[in-house]
Amino acid sequence: MISIGTRLAVVEPRIAAAALFAGGFVPRAILDEARQVTIPLHVLLQWDDEGNDRQMALDLFDAFGSEEKTLNANMGGHTGVPQHAREEANRFFTRHLK
Repeated sequence: MISIGTRLAVVEPRIAAAALFAGGFVPRAILDEARQVTIPLHVLLQWDDEGNDRQMALDLFDAFGSEEKTLNANMGGHTGVPQHAREEANRFFTRHLK
């Protein structure tokens, strides 16, 4: 869940970068905490994910305080993540976790 990943990015100083899957319920408290997240972020959003609120995911992405944040949005549902999106997340970690 993106809420758990957001919370961990705030409280765990060893996390240097994060890739998050935008989905699930996002409580207001998490939106507030997202402003404190300053590590590089790569967020994956499945545009047609029937179980997740797209606007809520976009609002959370906008709330993150990171200077470097990327939103990778793809058509398809929750289980339709394309291979190239996984490869892009791997490139993100290669850049940030040297």
